[in-house]
Order: sequence, then structure tokens, then C-alpha cells
Amino acid sequence: MTRRPLCMLCLILMLSMCATDWAGIPLIRGNPLPENAASWIEEHPQATLCGEVIQTTENEFSQSVYLSNAYLIYQSQKLSIENVKVFLKQREEVPAGTVILVSGKLKRVEEKRNPGEFDSQQYYASQHIYYLLNNAEIIEKSENYSAYRQGISQLREYLAGVLGKIAGKEAGIFQAIVLGDKTSLDKEVKLRYQMAGIVHILAISGLHISVIGTGLYQLLMKTGLGIWGSGFLALLFMLQYGVMTGGSVSTMRAVCMFLISTGAKITGRIYDLPTALAVSAMMILGESGAYLYNSGFLLSFSAVAGAGIVVPAFTRTLEKGKEGRTGKLCTALAASAAIQLTMLPVSLYFFGEISLIGIFLNLIVLPTVGVVLGSGVLGMTLGCVNLKIGSLMIFPGKILAVFYEKLCMLAGNLPFGTWIAGQPEIWQIVAYYAVLASAVLLLTYRKKKSSTSDKEKDKVQEKNIAGNLRVRKYLSLFLICTALFLISWRKTESFSITCLDVGQGDGIVVRTPEGNCFLVDGGSTNKSGTGQYQILPYLKNQGISRVDGILVSHTDKDHISGVEEILELTAQKLNSVEIGCLYLPNWKTPPEEWKKLSQLAKEAGISVKQVKEGDCLKAGKLEMQIVAPLENASGINVNEDGMVLQVKYGEFTGLLTGDMGEETEQKLLERGDLEDVDFLKVGHHGSHYSTSQQFLDKIKPEYAIISCSSTNTYGHPAPEIVERLEKAGCKVGFTMKSGAVTVSWQKGKIRLKGYLGNYI
Repeated sequence: MTRRPLCMLCLILMLSMCATDWAGIPLIRGNPLPENAASWIEEHPQATLCGEVIQTTENEFSQSVYLSNAYLIYQSQKLSIENVKVFLKQREEVPAGTVILVSGKLKRVEEKRNPGEFDSQQYYASQHIYYLLNNAEIIEKSENYSAYRQGISQLREYLAGVLGKIAGKEAGIFQAIVLGDKTSLDKEVKLRYQMAGIVHILAISGLHISVIGTGLYQLLMKTGLGIWGSGFLALLFMLQYGVMTGGSVSTMRAVCMFLISTGAKITGRIYDLPTALAVSAMMILGESGAYLYNSGFLLSFSAVAGAGIVVPAFTRTLEKGKEGRTGKLCTALAASAAIQLTMLPVSLYFFGEISLIGIFLNLIVLPTVGVVLGSGVLGMTLGCVNLKIGSLMIFPGKILAVFYEKLCMLAGNLPFGTWIAGQPEIWQIVAYYAVLASAVLLLTYRKKKSSTSDKEKDKVQEKNIAGNLRVRKYLSLFLICTALFLISWRKTESFSITCLDVGQGDGIVVRTPEGNCFLVDGGSTNKSGTGQYQILPYLKNQGISRVDGILVSHTDKDHISGVEEILELTAQKLNSVEIGCLYLPNWKTPPEEWKKLSQLAKEAGISVKQVKEGDCLKAGKLEMQIVAPLENASGINVNEDGMVLQVKYGEFTGLLTGDMGEETEQKLLERGDLEDVDFLKVGHHGSHYSTSQQFLDKIKPEYAIISCSSTNTYGHPAPEIVERLEKAGCKVGFTMKSGAVTVSWQKGKIRLKGYLGNYI
């Protein structure tokens, strides 16, 4: 560090930014508006904004416009609101650089509401976007626009069209690799690449910039332009390429490092990778401090740090004899493992899992992806002149793209291809990197040989050095194992029931300290992708690699949409979480949705069981007694015929009621099937048709959770139900207020905690 002061400066900068954020100073992510204006917006969401269009994106469903230097008209004042993403009500031609006046519903970017969920607020904060304007209409727009920006946008669109014509089915892959455009990338293909641990090749990164930039520089050198001319033109081109491909954080990092590398060549200076990495980090963080918490930023920089610092230390230890070489396979495997070890804490912190098979697949993919990129660039360039020639040039890359997909499918069939370890604590990450750094220092330490020319002494010295190196190798291996133990250690969890915030719906996870896990329902009517974006990320975040069973109370969409997704992903080998069994209510005339769930489970290789009153599911100390459906339930009224569960663990008793209404409550009271409970999942999202006074008087819950959306149109939860629960002395948690809410039991103590707040 003393020989690299810029690296030390970068480290101090990052630590200082973390400290200010932890101290509550909003330098990294915050609300750019005064508190009174922010409150006014919440009360009056209909707003009028003015700003300059910097980018327009479209898909089959909507058109989005990014505004820069936007201001909000607030009480006859103009308040700067920085950048805003606008979702237009109808498609309209809006060239980049156009100044528009637009009206719509202004909304603060939502914070994440469940553990493991994608943090939209942090992602947009990196782009200085704190508000979204929905359902917007353009009132007025200027005639002037930026010819340069619009030209770049049109060029990207045109080149994407060329790739679409010459690449066929693999067009989405080439558009992502060459242009950084993932809009046409098939969702299934992206998931396969993620599970295989090679999704990084679909993002513009150092490999892409190096192949294209270095290739162009060398080509220009051959034309006789010289170092200055070739370097300047290569730099200029790569800057435009970075802008055209979207300017993602990995692209910015790669372009910055390429600029420094080329600058070193031009000026005759030595290129130092750690210093270049530090300078790039400071430049990116200077543009937006929110990148410090960005997964793309941290993964990109940790990968390069691993490649430039850890890999040389690992591969050097494999040197043998005077030749200084080992088998290429062992060296490549060590390099791949070194990069994965460096990225491991970041991957686990954001995703809770890491692809183990990716260590081996990258040995095949990384040496060949240059061919895919090169053929894609060449085919795209020549395709602008003649599509047939372009199709011929891109053919080798297409063959490799198909090969990659086959590899991904093979990886998806392997039972231990992914390690789900859960999110580590910050102290574990710090300890891991401290221990890993110690191992690297041991491997890189070299004792200088004596300057004497005594051959006998030289032999003894070489023998001592070799022995010392062997000891350091074993010590380093021990340290690496210690680091892996530190990052994978998880404290023993208490018994818990978590109601995830899935919007208007239910998604309940029951966990035991022994490692058993059950999912009860999982769906939403106002959120899409509940299974992929809320339920599965939560499971991985918590280190849950197996769900013993999924229990479906009934077949309304707000209870099964996410379950359907999970079953579909499992059938396609795109789900790394193992599912044990699907439990459905035993109905005489089940609806089509019931049959569809059963069929999906069978396609996924998951057993299906029907349960009714009197059945009991046991897993260690956990007992889940089926209270309903009652004998001979038809399934015509899915709410009243739904599954009701009484959960027992030790001295704890909870009741999960699905969408049960007063009709079924009365039947259960008459049959004497109910008893005093500690916890109640309030029926039907707090509807006034459920949770009767007589029902509450019988079960006497101390804690309760209501799962519903703050924007639902049903009036959930009904005020009288909340009042009834509170009068009964029940502490109530709301997912619409607190995000995911967890009730936990340990050693006779019960706690109710919301993800967005303290204990309730």
C-alpha cells in the first residue's frame, strides 16, 4: 500500500463513505428534495416535471424515458429533482436531448421490503434517480434535440437489428455481448447462464473492452499512425463504445482501466493494475457514491482484483523446477478458483448463492468467448454492408453460443452445481478478506538469495527456500479453509414464521432450528414474478437450499402465482432450491388451477399429496395439524374450503388461516377444533368478512400478522378488524407498513419484527 498511495487513498475514501452512511448522513443514497416537498408529493402524487431526455427504452409493454436536470413545479417554485424515470402512457417519438414537460403520478422509488430482494432504491440512486413518474403524458416538447446522442441511440438500434438478422435464435446473446443490450435476451437463457456461473460474459466488461480496444489499437499501429495517433483514436472510439453500450458500471470500470492502460503506452509509463483499479473506482464513486453499495460495482472490481492480485499468487505456487510451468489445466483451475474466492463474499451477500460448477465451466468459456465477441463484432460490421457475409462471419460464434447453452443445461441437471450459503454478516466479510489477504501475502513472500557464489551454500539455501515455500503453501491452504469456514458459518436460528411482503397476497415461510422449512402459499395480484423476485431470493438469502413442502391453502392467484413460477422454474431446471412435496387441499371437485398446480409439480418431479382435516405433517419437533378443509369439502368456494393449519413447535402454537371467512370459523368453533394460540395469520388479508369476535375470543392470539398491499382496492385491512385485534390485546404487524414480518420463538420468548423497522 505504501508503494501504491492511490490504492490507500481509494480505501480511505470507501471507508469514509461507509462511515458517513452509517452515521445517517445521506451522501450515498438519499432524498434530494426538502422534507416538506417530499411530504407534499406523497399527499399530491399528480405532478408536472420538466427535464431533458437522455435515453429512451422500449419493450413490448411500455416506453420509458430518462430525464436529466429535471425540476418539479411545487407551489409556484421550481425544485431540482435530479434525474427521473418516466413511464409514458402511450408511445411517442422523443429524441435524446429533447426538453419535455410531462405530467403523471410521481412516486418515490420503493425500498426493498424483503430480505434478499433486489434493491431498486439503491440501483436507481446510482443513476441519481429518486423518483419515478408513472402513467405519464407529454404536455409539451421542444423541437431541438441532441444530434449526437440521438445518433448514438439510433446506431445502437440499427446494429442490434443487424445482429437480429444475422444471428437468428442467438440474436439476444450477441446483442448482450456486443452491444450490452439485454432487452431481447430470453429470460430462460439468462437464468441458465446465472445458474452455470457464466452470466458475466453477457455484460460488457474488461474482456470485451480489452479484445475490441486492444485489437483496434494494434490495427491502427499497423497503419503507421504511431503510438500517439493509434492510442488517441483507440481511446476516442472506446469512449463512444462505452456510451453506446449503455454505460453500465462494469463498462465504465473497463473503459476507465483501458484509458489508463493506453495512456501508459502513449506516455511510456508502466501500467499498474491495482493503481488503475483504484483510480477507476474513485472516478466512478466520484460520479455517484451510491455505486459503493451496487452489486455490479462490487462484483466487477472484486473480479478484477482477484485476477490481478490473487491469481498471480495462486498460480506462482504451482511452479515446478526451472521450467516454471505446470499443466495448463491446473493453472487455469487455480486461476478460476482464485477469482471465485475473491468474489465469494460479494456474491453471497447479494444473492445468497454461488455456482460451484462455474469454476469449471469458466475454464471452457473464458478462453473461447473472445471468438464469440470477435465474430459478433466482425459479423455485425460486415452485416451492415451485406447480410450474407455477416451471417457467414458470425457463424463460429453462433456454434459456441449453442455450445454454451448446452453446457448451461448440463450444469442445471447437476445436483450440487450451486451452493446456497445465505447472506453473511458484515463482520464475516471483513474477517474473510483479512484471512484471504494473509494467505496471499504468505504465497507472495519471497526471501532474497544470498549474494555469495558458494555452490554448496547455494544448494542448502535453495533447499531451505523450497521447504519454506512448502510450509507457506500449507499455511495458506489452512488460512483459505479458515476463511471459507468464517464466511459460511451461520448462527442457529430460532423457530420462525415469516410473512413476506408480496403485495396483495400471501407468502409464508415456516422454519425450524433443525433446518426444516415449509412454504405456505405464495402469490400476489399486484406484483409479477413473486416466486422469482421475492420468495426464492428470500430463501437463498436465509441459506435455505431445501423446502420440505409447499402447502397451498386455496387456488386464488394471490396465493398461488408465485408457487406456479417456482414449479415451472424447477421443471425447467432453473431453480437451485430443492422442493420436497406439494400439499393441496383434498377437494371433491377441484378447479382447473388446482389441476394445473398438480401437473406442474409432476413435471418438476415433485410428489403431490392431498390433505384434509385430521392429517398431520411432522418434521422433527415441528407439527403442522390440518384443521381444514373439512371432510367432503367440494372446493367450489375455495376461500371457505381452503386449508387451515395449526403450527406447533415446542410450547409455541400458531394458526395459519388462508382466506378463511366467518362461515368456516363458525364451523370450526362448533366442532371444537380450535384452541388457544400464540400467533394468528389473520384471515383473508384482514377482510371484514373474517376474524369474528367469537373466533378471537376462542383462540386468544397474542401476536398477529396481516399480509396485504397498501394500494389494494379491497379496503384491506378493515379498520374494525384491526380495532378488534388490538382490543383483544393482540400485537399486530402489517406487511404493507413493515415489509416482511417475522414472528420468532426461542426459549419461551416470542418476538414480532418487521424488516423495515424494529421489534413491533
